[in-house]
Amino acid sequence: MNKVDIWHLKLVFLSPIRHSLATHEGSENLVVQVTTAEGLSGYGEGVPRVFVTGETLSGSLAFLKEKLAPAVLHNQWESPQTLQAALEEIFLMGAGKYPGAFCAMEMALLDAAGKTWGVPLADLIGPPVKDRVVYSAIIPLASLEKVDHFLNLVEQYQIQEVKLKVGTPRDLKILQRVRERLGWERDIRVDANSAWEPGEAIRRIKEMAPYRISAVEQPVAKEDFLGLKQVSDGVDLPIIADESLCREEDARRLIDLQACRIFNLRLSKCGGLGATRRIRQMAEQNGIACQLGCHVGETSILSAAGRAFALCSPHLAYLEGSFAPFLLTKDPVTQPVIFNRGGVGAALPGPGLGVEVVVRTLKDLARARYTVA
Repeated sequence: MNKVDIWHLKLVFLSPIRHSLATHEGSENLVVQVTTAEGLSGYGEGVPRVFVTGETLSGSLAFLKEKLAPAVLHNQWESPQTLQAALEEIFLMGAGKYPGAFCAMEMALLDAAGKTWGVPLADLIGPPVKDRVVYSAIIPLASLEKVDHFLNLVEQYQIQEVKLKVGTPRDLKILQRVRERLGWERDIRVDANSAWEPGEAIRRIKEMAPYRISAVEQPVAKEDFLGLKQVSDGVDLPIIADESLCREEDARRLIDLQACRIFNLRLSKCGGLGATRRIRQMAEQNGIACQLGCHVGETSILSAAGRAFALCSPHLAYLEGSFAPFLLTKDPVTQPVIFNRGGVGAALPGPGLGVEVVVRTLKDLARARYTVA
């Protein structure tokens, strides 16, 4: 690599998005652009979220500028195998503390490699096992009027799987509205984003059970592994670990405790494509299902990587993402990564990520840009 550009983006949402841990009116993301000796550019994205992983934006920027960028400059790799081996070595430099930063760098290198060798990202991290995937819809905490707006979109796109954010006294009323509008055949799961103590979680989940919910995501605080197990043992529904599952050591602890039945994987949260694949393999070996989640405010750059990862994952229970056109005022690509009717998303065309990044839009969105050459 001849040059690394690090973009600190400030993205604005079309409307605020709320859950139990935060209300988002926008997102501050990191985009890494690497430039090869042949002049090709590869792009990657990370979304540091201090309340999920402890990763601060300032720490991530410093890690990229001082550690990751110098580690990849003036290096070139002969094959996908040598690149993957190098990425595993670079991961050990501190990716566990700065998962979003490493995710952005790893993705940028893989995007550049795919463009250099003329292969899609899914072939580099795969092999792909399917040619299409199916996305869920996500409904945030909102008023009944706003919930109706999201339900209109669900009906318009005929999406069959819906995740509903919960954690307020209005949960049952909202669930009732969702069932009235969507009927009883659609798959409805709920996400509490750490809203409850274990005993309250068990009570609230049992109250929701008549509405035929299929799973409950992160009912207790992220550090309360024993509480998560208590809830999992106390209800019949599958419990999904999200904020509690950030690193491979978290996965091992959850497996040892038998604290949940589903892992929610997210590329930036888990430290990139390689680390997320390792966690997925641990889950598969121990009879735990996986959901591939997304990050509120991710652009189509990160969504494209999620699409490639999903195509290479044989047994995903649920899939989330490709929401940039519904959420962001600006998306820095020529063609946003979207899903079609039924939530169906196909493999993206072209090598690497399969998206064309618009540098002018990056400049418009950037709070800062750093170049290491």
